Amino acid sequence: MIKKILQLFKFRGFVSIIYYVAFLALLWYLIIPRTGIFYRINLYDPFGHRLNTEDITLVRGESFKLYVMRLNQRVTYTSTDIKVADVNILGKVFAFRPGTTIIKVKYKDNVLKCRVRVIDISKKKVTLKPGRSTRLTVKGAWLGARWSSSNASVVSVSRFGKVTAKRKGSAKIYAKIRGKVVTCHVRVE
Repeated sequence: MIKKILQLFKFRGFVSIIYYVAFLALLWYLIIPRTGIFYRINLYDPFGHRLNTEDITLVRGESFKLYVMRLNQRVTYTSTDIKVADVNILGKVFAFRPGTTIIKVKYKDNVLKCRVRVIDISKKKVTLKPGRSTRLTVKGAWLGARWSSSNASVVSVSRFGKVTAKRKGSAKIYAKIRGKVVTCHVRVE
């Protein structure tokens, strides 16, 4: 195999080697970083500084502690949208309303980023009559939710969030996204 490659280079000359090196450099530095391949590989420097997480999903009202690993100096935390989620001087992130924001952590001349997604359900309580239906959505989510009912004989839910009342009683509808669960209480009269 190597002999064939060397013969190919000898046949085409020295210019072809420069062409292939330039092509690989172009591919590596200009094309690959702008594709999904580049972001699938998480290469961490074992002695470098990084955040404990780079992507958080929170339910409205929750909080999360964000910190820089392997760093023993003062850092400053800022949020790009304080209406969605804000962060205090100790790195505790508070979720206020559905949406997406970026938390920036600055130290010296370096900036680390963490994306925060805040989710919530469209209705907390619903009252229906048997045979009627309504649709629930998850606000702030860009992926589909997994829907389930605590009592399928009273209330059923489709995979798109359509809730249908079957008979009198009560049940809870759960929507699960990225490990977080939001709930709607449904009463059928």
